[in-house]
Formats: sequence, C-alpha cells, structure tokens
Amino acid sequence: MNDMFSIYDENFNPITLPSDDLGYGLRGLDLNISSTSQEVTEHTIQGMPGNIITGFRDNNRDLSINARLKAQDATDFRLKRDRVFAFFKRLGTFYVTEKQQGNKLMKVRVVESYTFQRPENLRTYATVEIPLKIVGQPYWISRYKSMDLHNSNGVPMNGHWSFGMGLEVNPDKLVYKYENAPTFNIFNAGTVPIKTIQEKDNCIITIEIKESVLNFKLFDGTGRYLEYNPSNKVSWTLIDGHKIILNGHYMTVDELPILERTNRYYLNLFPGDNIFTIEGLSNYIISFDFRFKYD
Repeated sequence: MNDMFSIYDENFNPITLPSDDLGYGLRGLDLNISSTSQEVTEHTIQGMPGNIITGFRDNNRDLSINARLKAQDATDFRLKRDRVFAFFKRLGTFYVTEKQQGNKLMKVRVVESYTFQRPENLRTYATVEIPLKIVGQPYWISRYKSMDLHNSNGVPMNGHWSFGMGLEVNPDKLVYKYENAPTFNIFNAGTVPIKTIQEKDNCIITIEIKESVLNFKLFDGTGRYLEYNPSNKVSWTLIDGHKIILNGHYMTVDELPILERTNRYYLNLFPGDNIFTIEGLSNYIISFDFRFKYD
C-alpha cells in the first residue's frame, strides 16, 4: 500500500511515517482539505439599512490527515500508537502534500488531540483522523523555487514540477535572472499574489551592483517602486561588488541592514506576468528566487 500523502520537515527533507521493518505502523490514507474561508470587513451607518462591506481577507481552512495503524497484536498496537503520538509531537512544524500533487505543500502542525478508532473485537487495526493547524498563510506553496526553472531553461524533467502548477511551456516565460535590462518580466505561475514583505525565505530578490551609483528605483507591476537612498546621502553610495538582498521585510547590502536607506516599499508579484522597470541603475544583475503560491 502506498501512502496517499507525504510529509517534509521545515527544510523540505522527506520524512517517513513511523513503521517497522515488517511493515507494521502508520500508513497514509488521505488528506482532507477545505476551501479557504474569508473574513469580511463591514460597517453600518446609523439610519441606513444594511451594511457596507469594505474588504475581504483570506482567513483559514480546515485540514486533516486520515491514516491507518496496523500492528501485530494488542500489545504492539499500543506501542505503535504511542510511537505515532511521539512522532508528531517531536516533528513539530512540517509540510504535508497530496500524492497526486506532490510538488504543492502546506505548512502545518499537529496541535489538537486525536484518538485511534478500532473496529469492535479487532485488536491489530485502527484508523485515525488527525486535525492539522495551518502555520502561516493558508496556501499551498511550490516545493521548489523559480530559479530551479531558470537554471533548467524551462520546466525540467526532474520530478520537481507537475501538472496543475500553472507553468508555461515557453522557456522565455520562465526567466528569473536578468543583466542590465531596464525592463523585464517576472512570471508568477501561482494563483495567489506574492507580497514580498510576508515572504521571508520564500522570496529572495538579489541585486548585484556592477557600478558606482547613488540612487535607483525598482518599479513593480503596480507602478509603485522601491527606491534606494531617496535622500541622496553620499555615504550610502553603492559601488561595484555590493550585493542587495531583499528577503521578506529584511533588506541588506552585504549583510548590513538598509531599510532606513529606502522608501520602505515592498514589491508585489501578481499571478501571471509582472513587468519590472529599473531607473538609475544600468550595470547590474537581478534575480528573483521565490516559491509559487496556490489556493
């Protein structure tokens, strides 16, 4: 029997479900997931019927795994049961994925109690539904990042990508590193916008400076921009060899924090094409290494 879901640790290393050499132990039956609920922001006005809705926010979704525990006898069942309890407690936060969509993962943790259910008079077999708490945003994320596509000059046949991930066949669409391009396109294959302020470690933008420059602007698809050194302080001049890294709300130059040197704008990547423009910088290399997100 093949497990119908897989789990990975926080470093995306595969983790085997607890079982022994004879095949007794926990096996994955299914992964149950609901749609994402939305939180509505609404207000009422005195004397006016009804309400006014001013916004929506994705809130949460239900997620659980169904599994089967098989043991040799009644004593072994209790040993295997306790091993499962210890396994998930020790594992802490992890990623889970469906077998049929093995390259889209959800970050979760087991926080609620659960009980194994055994059919009457059957001591060696039990099923369990284990509720999962989603950690962070309620979206699937791609197991691998955009630079995996870029370095492979398209979708590689290495099992890292699969159907249903919105990828383009044209490799020109899957370019995530540019050199000295005043305007370029970054394709987001996901179905969810990426706000870089929320994406620590899952979206890293690197700008390698190849010239001396006092100030520059990087425009995203909204027409707004991240500006470096808007006050034009000479002491903040960038020189050949400097490397800017944008990682979530962390902005650094050669590991030195530089948030105060910017206009504090965080870039956005919407589903589909995103046309970026750079002003004030002509000799540079920029790369976008991020995970796609899916509803």
